[in-house]
Amino acid sequence: MQTLWQKKHPESGPGSQSAADRTWFYRFTAEEDRELDRQLIPYDILVNLAQARMLRKIDVYSEDGYRKVFEALQEAWNLWADGQLDLGQDDEDVHSATEKFVTQKAGQDGARIHTGRSRNDQVLADMRMYMKDAICDITGEWIAITERLKSLAGTYQALFFAGLTHTQPAMPHSADAWATGYMDLFLSDIAALQEAYRLADQSPLGSAAGYGVPYIPVDRQLLADELGFERVQQPVAASQLSRGRIEMQLVDALAYGALTCNRMASDVVLFMHPSWALVTLSEDQVSGSSIMPQKRNPDAWELIRGAYHDFQAARAHLAAVPANLSSGYHRDLQVVKKTVMAAVENSRLLAEAVRKALDGLEFNREAASRTLTAEIYATHHANKQVSEGVPFREAYRNVAEMIGEGESGMDSGQLAESYRHSGAPGSGVSGHAVKQMEQAAAWAGQKRRHSEEVKKRLLGGSSA
Repeated sequence: MQTLWQKKHPESGPGSQSAADRTWFYRFTAEEDRELDRQLIPYDILVNLAQARMLRKIDVYSEDGYRKVFEALQEAWNLWADGQLDLGQDDEDVHSATEKFVTQKAGQDGARIHTGRSRNDQVLADMRMYMKDAICDITGEWIAITERLKSLAGTYQALFFAGLTHTQPAMPHSADAWATGYMDLFLSDIAALQEAYRLADQSPLGSAAGYGVPYIPVDRQLLADELGFERVQQPVAASQLSRGRIEMQLVDALAYGALTCNRMASDVVLFMHPSWALVTLSEDQVSGSSIMPQKRNPDAWELIRGAYHDFQAARAHLAAVPANLSSGYHRDLQVVKKTVMAAVENSRLLAEAVRKALDGLEFNREAASRTLTAEIYATHHANKQVSEGVPFREAYRNVAEMIGEGESGMDSGQLAESYRHSGAPGSGVSGHAVKQMEQAAAWAGQKRRHSEEVKKRLLGGSSA
């Protein structure tokens, strides 16, 4: 492999760089990274298009030179879109591959594309664009999950069953309250994704390896505008110092969503237990046993429950990698890419699994009714006395003495009417929750359109 950074050495002895077998080095330092870089090809082409436009503005390129480079990058994009552009064994990374392609097509003008930058700020720009698109996609997945929960809440509104504390019978719960509780968590998780987007939405270009670019009047604002970044990350040192931290913010948000899925899965596994049979699951999400013929195991939900721990591990890794590193770039930081990209892909798979599993989940009305044993209404009876003027502690003792003495239950209508506040079991989906879902969907849609407009503008040759 001939790298862009490799120097020519006059010596040719056994220990010289030119004579040394570096196969092991490239396998160790670049092989896995090259696989990840395949996902960054479109972003690297876009970054190069913005770079070419900036170099034209500061007169590194003539109009003719810029046009040759632009056409080469446009060809690279079309080849990639047709599945004909890939990284080969001789490409150290996506950046060197793109530069090689442009140089082959545009000659010396192509060779000038790297003026005023480093692969360090280039990969940060690629990754931040990748993360922004991923955040929009995952936001859409989580909104789809909240839509399914909203549908469940509507279908099973005021379907009451026993709620648990300490896994012991406690008070009446309802299917709609269960579903809207998780809707609210997902909407909070989306807010965390939006904050991760805000942090990623700053351009590192022009910071180079963390110390800026001498002599070259890099127009950092133009680069940010062309690529659709909200702002420039102004202190050049901050770009490398923030490497791993912005990625950790994203993985934190993904972990919040995974934790919401984890708690939901724990409920579903419990609800499915034959002693409750509160929910039934479709055949596409259960498995049997190799030895016990009767088994219907909630495998999908158990794996959904376990997925959270992968995100915790990714978060710990991202917190550890930059620790104890001095300012500037270190090759250790390369592994950040693998961790965050794996977390993104895992999040996509997890969201799809939850959405599909919810599609095949139904509540059992008869089983729900059976869980409403007499003691479940104890707090209702106590509070009924309080509403009639009895001090709470006295009402508490009165009801405690009644337990097991044939105290009456309540039907679903009475239960729903017993609440005097918003968000209670049986009250369904609030207008506020629907508005939050609409706002989240609008936000993701606006960001997606913005991303597509950036691509269209750059590939069409027009300026921001």
